[in-house]
Amino acid sequence: MWQTQDTSCKFYEKKDTGIAYKIVNNGEHKGIILSNKLKRELDYKINTHKNYAKLYAICIFYLIKDNLDDFDILVICGDEHFNKVRKNLDILFYGNKQYQIKEIISIGELRNITGNNKLKSYADNISNIYRKKGFKSLQRRQKGIKLNIISLSYNLLINRWCILEDEVKSKM
Repeated sequence: MWQTQDTSCKFYEKKDTGIAYKIVNNGEHKGIILSNKLKRELDYKINTHKNYAKLYAICIFYLIKDNLDDFDILVICGDEHFNKVRKNLDILFYGNKQYQIKEIISIGELRNITGNNKLKSYADNISNIYRKKGFKSLQRRQKGIKLNIISLSYNLLINRWCILEDEVKSKM
């Protein structure tokens, strides 16, 4: 089973960002929406603009941590530097045996495997829907595709950011 991970709107863009995954064979999806206000606050407090790959890894962590049984291969889009995202994910999932057996590849590697150079992420449209509809009222949001939103607070993001920072400092 494949699971793809994608963002709509890069973190540096001055609008809300949707991050979603989609399991290809059954169409299941979940997403996170980071408001522009939250992104500005993170930039101000912890300088996330210097390392968006770390923020992307934290969001992916919260998206997949409860669904590791649902997929075998995780495809991460090239929205941020793949190797940095992968390294941060490895730190966040340190000691998790379910995560360690997963194959994690970039969208570029998937294009090489399939031979389709124009292949887009399967989660591209879903992440955009989360970005556009995620903050709307439940009544307006549930017309069309039903969203499975994972709520992320400032404190949850800061908690994982500190874990990654402590790991970097301990290696120095």
